[in-house]
Amino acid sequence: MSEQPINIEENERDFLVGRVLIAMPSLSEGCFQESVVLICSHDDDHALGLILNKTIGDLTFDQVLQELSIDAPEKAETRPVYFGGPVETKRGAVLHSLDYRSGTTLALTPSVGMTATKEIMNTLAENRGIPRKALLCLGHAGWSAGQLEHELASNAWLEGNLSDDLLFDAPRETLWQDALQEIGVDPSMFSQEWVETRDKDAPLN
Repeated sequence: MSEQPINIEENERDFLVGRVLIAMPSLSEGCFQESVVLICSHDDDHALGLILNKTIGDLTFDQVLQELSIDAPEKAETRPVYFGGPVETKRGAVLHSLDYRSGTTLALTPSVGMTATKEIMNTLAENRGIPRKALLCLGHAGWSAGQLEHELASNAWLEGNLSDDLLFDAPRETLWQDALQEIGVDPSMFSQEWVETRDKDAPLN
């Protein structure tokens, strides 16, 4: 995990920043299948987001701390490490409640920030209760100029907001369904429509 913060300028915080993208069933392969992505940067030239519901099962928080040469207390909190996306998978960022702020913290919403420094990793290791909520992600999702807009126009994603309770506390295995419900979409109806569409498109034997 790099100690350098992800370089996102203050004036880039517009467009879909702070919104979530919920994968449509057409994104049926790879890391974006049933993914929920929080957009952290978006302008005319690029977009950057973090996948919220994919964990890195074989990597522990302790191992990340060791890579950063951070000594964790004996009773350090165990926390999952999330796969933020397929770009720069050795670089990390922490999504967190805004009771924690530093000079490099980016406020994505009035209550959620992102910080990508060794300082916040030290804070998490010390487990002092601040930030109150936090998700550690390695890697990010990235789009070039116009790419995300094209995917949205092609109905690859649904766009919406996500409550802090869902962002930080909902079980990751149901976050896709929960995020759909948050924007008023019944996941069961959504899935059935996709199955029926695929059946119609299937070749005849």
